[in-house]
Amino acid sequence: MNLKPDDCWQWHYDSEHDSVMLDFNDGSSFTSQFPSKMLIPDAFSSHPFCVEDATLFEQFAESCHQAPLDETQSRQLIINGLIAYRFLKPQMPKSWHFITRRQAIQPEVGEMVLTELTSNNEQALLMVVETNQQASLCVVAQPELLLNSGKSLYLGDAIKIMNDRLAAWQPEHVLVLEKVG
Repeated sequence: MNLKPDDCWQWHYDSEHDSVMLDFNDGSSFTSQFPSKMLIPDAFSSHPFCVEDATLFEQFAESCHQAPLDETQSRQLIINGLIAYRFLKPQMPKSWHFITRRQAIQPEVGEMVLTELTSNNEQALLMVVETNQQASLCVVAQPELLLNSGKSLYLGDAIKIMNDRLAAWQPEHVLVLEKVG
């Protein structure tokens, strides 16, 4: 991924887009998908991109490196993950959409995890952006996730889930063998 954190980056709220934006040092910007009703009061003022943001950016980028996402999707997931971590109001878990596992895990921030929908047993890939012993705030790490209610979540959307609904994700390593002879 070509995007590297910079101390010239700036967070600000854009009332025209009703969302937090991240301005880059090249004049371009990223518009978040979280509307103002989901944001804490601190999101409505400007802030520099700080060391903690850069550290999380690198953690999230490392996780995205092995995920089945292209560069644009990875960038969207990373930055929306940062915004969810830094500027979202506390969320209530919406665990009823997902199957309870036999053993709860304690995921790490930035870790990719799987969960399974109760409606159709489909697995969903998520990235953990904040966690405690009971639940984790995650962002969707796939193009779309159709919940039991018929509501869709899209890449970068946030959802809080109880840890007993999460499982570790292992990237599939494709083994390429050369034909000999």
